[in-house]
Amino acid sequence: MPEEIRITDNFMFATVMQNERICRPFIERMLGISIEKIIYLEREKDLKSDPYSKGIRLDVFVKDSSRVFTIEMQCLDRKDLPLRTRYYQGLQDISFLDKGNLYRSLPESYILFVCLFDLFGKDLPVYSFKNICEEDPSVSLNDKTHKVFYNVNAWEMEKNPERRALLKYFYGSNADDDLTKDIEEQVHITRNLREWRKEHMTVEQEIKIQASYAYDNGFSNGVSQGISQGAHDKAVETARILLDSKIDLLLISKSTGLSLEEIEHLTDSTMTAR
Repeated sequence: MPEEIRITDNFMFATVMQNERICRPFIERMLGISIEKIIYLEREKDLKSDPYSKGIRLDVFVKDSSRVFTIEMQCLDRKDLPLRTRYYQGLQDISFLDKGNLYRSLPESYILFVCLFDLFGKDLPVYSFKNICEEDPSVSLNDKTHKVFYNVNAWEMEKNPERRALLKYFYGSNADDDLTKDIEEQVHITRNLREWRKEHMTVEQEIKIQASYAYDNGFSNGVSQGISQGAHDKAVETARILLDSKIDLLLISKSTGLSLEEIEHLTDSTMTAR
């Protein structure tokens, strides 16, 4: 139900961050930088190098005068985020570097993942990466790229009070400062926007339709009951589509009749193939 949708929902996050009054201070707090003005380059921006390559859909894609920021909400740990940042960076750079432009025209780049899990298992609230020399860490490659992963579960370990408040809020606590209260207000407004509800519910309805199709084709008792290969192939195809749309694995399982183990295996094999 829309009343249960929180800021950690991908669609909600992308929608709320369309408000510059929220997005700009959010980036400033998370990175500890100042931004005069941001320019929106599209919500849920699609990037693709050519018709045959794997495309990506970014939750939030904005820039200021000299920097570009990609912000993603990540609810599930699919073990591929480091490699995804590599691919994101490449497609993002291609989108900015037109034929004939010099490499130095590439903007400084920040790719941020707000994670509801600890990707690296070190109980740190923030993991920041940039390219430095292994032999001498004081030497930076200076390629103007930054990858930052936030672990909301470790919000208590964050020393910066403003960033701590954001991580705590994304963890699930009540809004307790001006920015998180602004975010929560926008979440409440967004839940009640008729067009947003219609667009978001369309996704849920599509899942229900796919689930109905699967059950109509013999999925009520699962694959182990001897369902047809055609129905199973259709369920796998549906699962792949839903995985690309960042739908929760448990919801995909309920929608297609596939077990969680099958879906996790499908995720791993899909990433390997790509």
